Formats: sequence, structure tokens, C-alpha cells
Amino acid sequence: MTAVAAPARTAPRPRRSAHPSSRRVNRGRPATRGSGAASRTAAPAGTGTARTTTVRATGHGRVVAFVVVATVLALVTAVMFHVVLAQHQMELDRLNVQIAKEQRRYEQDRLTTSALAAPQRVIQEAERLGLVQSPVPAQYLWVPDAPPPAGDVDRTTTTIEDWSKVKPNLGDQQP
Repeated sequence: MTAVAAPARTAPRPRRSAHPSSRRVNRGRPATRGSGAASRTAAPAGTGTARTTTVRATGHGRVVAFVVVATVLALVTAVMFHVVLAQHQMELDRLNVQIAKEQRRYEQDRLTTSALAAPQRVIQEAERLGLVQSPVPAQYLWVPDAPPPAGDVDRTTTTIEDWSKVKPNLGDQQP
């Protein structure tokens, strides 16, 4: 039996661009990695002979590189965003703890103030200082020909006329 070797196939010629500045010229130099052309050797199945083809890069490498760089930048940006978000969340948590402490202190101060302002306590403190309660209610002094005070709608009314009704509600020691 006689084996006949198949003729070597050549790769189709790349299309030339109409614009002259987009052409690359390889003047006798061997193809390098960055020159846009690559040489590949492959052996067809069952022949035992090597075949050499030249493949021209068509810019897909630049697109892939751009996509990779854009993806890395997007991931770094997302990580930075999450770091800043976590820092601000920690600051908010710290402020919430501080607010809770201040609210507890405020409520404690309100309780203390209400205890100090209780009528019974005020009466006891006045007696301790030697103050005595007047047996007659306070009296307004009227000045002749003086205009009456202007009444404020927003102000509470005085209870000097209702002294006998109000004073017993202030404590047990009232007449």
C-alpha cells in the first residue's frame, strides 16, 4: 500500500482594510507576540506531519482586556462602597447607643425633677427653712386710674380668687 500526503492547507488571507493607516506591515521580521500575528503548529490526526498556520489577531484581545479591567474596577468600586457603608453603619450603631444612654439619663433627670418639685416636698423644705404659711390669702393692690393688665389668651389664669379651693389640694397641712 502506498500513502499519498495531502497538500498543505493555507489559512485564508485576512481582509485588508480600506483605510491605509489600519494596515500592518511585517517586513521580514519574525512574528512576535505583540505584532498581531501568531504562528501555530498542529499535526492533523493520523498523518504524523506538522502543519503551520498563521492566525491574525482581530482586536478581540483588546476587548477582552478592556472587559477584564472594567470588571476589576467595578469589583474594587463595589468593595470600597461596602467598606464605606459598613463604617457608616458602625457610626450609626455607636450614635444609637449614645442616644439610648442620653434618653435614660433624661428620664432619670425628669424623675428627679418631678420628685423635687412635688408640692409636699416644697412645703417640707419651706418649713425647714422657717417659712410659715399666711392665714389669709394674698390680696391684689389696685392703683386708681391704672389700666387693667392686658389679658393674654395663651396664659393661664391666676387662681388668687380660688385660693381656698386650690390650697387644700397642694398638701395635707393646708388649712
